[in-house]
Amino acid sequence: MPEIPPISLPDLFIPYPAKLNPFEAVVAEHTIAWARKLKLIEDETATSRFAGESYSRLVARLYPEASVPVLALAADLNSWFHVYDDQFELAEVGSDPDLARRMADKFRAVLDGAPLDTTAGPILHGLADIRDRMRLHAGAQWWHRFATHLQDCFETAQWEVDNRTTGRIPDPDSYVEHKLNIAYVPPSFDLIELAEQFEVPDEIRASAAYRTLVHEAGHVVVCTNDLIGLRRELLQGEFHNLVIVYWKALSCPLQEAVEMVNQKISERIGVFEGAKADLLRVFDELGTDRNRRHGTLRCVMGLENWMRGYLDWAKETRRFADPVLRGQVTGFQRELVD
Repeated sequence: MPEIPPISLPDLFIPYPAKLNPFEAVVAEHTIAWARKLKLIEDETATSRFAGESYSRLVARLYPEASVPVLALAADLNSWFHVYDDQFELAEVGSDPDLARRMADKFRAVLDGAPLDTTAGPILHGLADIRDRMRLHAGAQWWHRFATHLQDCFETAQWEVDNRTTGRIPDPDSYVEHKLNIAYVPPSFDLIELAEQFEVPDEIRASAAYRTLVHEAGHVVVCTNDLIGLRRELLQGEFHNLVIVYWKALSCPLQEAVEMVNQKISERIGVFEGAKADLLRVFDELGTDRNRRHGTLRCVMGLENWMRGYLDWAKETRRFADPVLRGQVTGFQRELVD
């Protein structure tokens, strides 16, 4: 196990209220049963770890007013994300570009509606189940946007595998460019609209103000993730973390890199708040009616819920406190063989 340099993590501050969906317990029971049914988790050790990582708690904080069906779907998606993510960070797929490419291709086929063949295992069956349930709740335009964002994440996972295979630590600009997809932020933000039962109008979505809100909120989340997950990733030998990227690129003390990322959170929240004011002017310029203003601002509040909710969950979950090392997760590469 690698030796970790001494670090002191800051007391992170996100200036939005903490919220919690009242249906968390119902969804927790559902998601554990769902993951066991699909064999994403099998033995008692994996089930205990899965429960401790608490993806129902995560989505209860991220989508505090979602209905039970949408909250359950969000919990299943996030639990699937994290099981899938562990395949790339901790299992054989993460060090084999050919397997990673095959996985991304199979995922694309599932998103395009292809039926599963006899080689499909837990990961593919989980994605197909999520696909089918989402199509019941979402319109065609929303689904296309979500599926495109999800496919972008799969392609970025390939970039991560290539980096690990070659030992190439990305430079800060390249890392920031890819990080939102590394952390599955765009498709997760899409779920805000599903929870709100409102799609942001295209002309508002395309505005610089709204794009800035989504971009800055996403980077607040991933900077939070990189700070709280720093010790875990140092123990795992992982380097796709902004603190580690700054540390290596600038040859500075690790603690200085920690403070730099913490400062980025404050700066991005400041930009986010400025974009909220700009969005009100966009409404006026476009002549946006009251209902569309209200719906869009609910989605902006959803971004705030995400920033604060992710921080609260990250402090509660065992995912970062009890790190799992390489070789300690079940590999699903057998379902990638034709």
